[in-house]
Amino acid sequence: MKKTRFHAAMISLALMAGTSSAQSGLPTRGPDYFRDAAELARLLGSAHAIRVRCNGKDDQYWRRYMANMLAYEAPEPGPLRSSMVQEFNDAFSRVSEDYGSCDGAAVNAEAGFAVAGQRIATRLASHYFPRRASKREGSE
Repeated sequence: MKKTRFHAAMISLALMAGTSSAQSGLPTRGPDYFRDAAELARLLGSAHAIRVRCNGKDDQYWRRYMANMLAYEAPEPGPLRSSMVQEFNDAFSRVSEDYGSCDGAAVNAEAGFAVAGQRIATRLASHYFPRRASKREGSE
């Protein structure tokens, strides 16, 4: 049930953001963009949970990444920002329960979250900076 409501919310966000991004000159954000943004927020929350478990609550490494993502992707209060924060917090809670101690499995999981997050961040960046067609060697 929650999954269905989430996907419906993301679709409505895509429609709203499509209008505002067209007005601001940014590319239209579609369902793939919102799926990736939500997944990246989950991965950041997951990695943050392990980092805090291993290094203590003063280690805010992954939370800073989340704050930066929010500053760029959803700087104003609204549905997109709320859903990204909720995804981060839910993942943090779930992974905190899953990894009760900082052991090799936890460290490996954090590394896996980071790798997956990098892939998604690259896709999100390509939303704003699409690849240009490669120039043929010797042509201008």
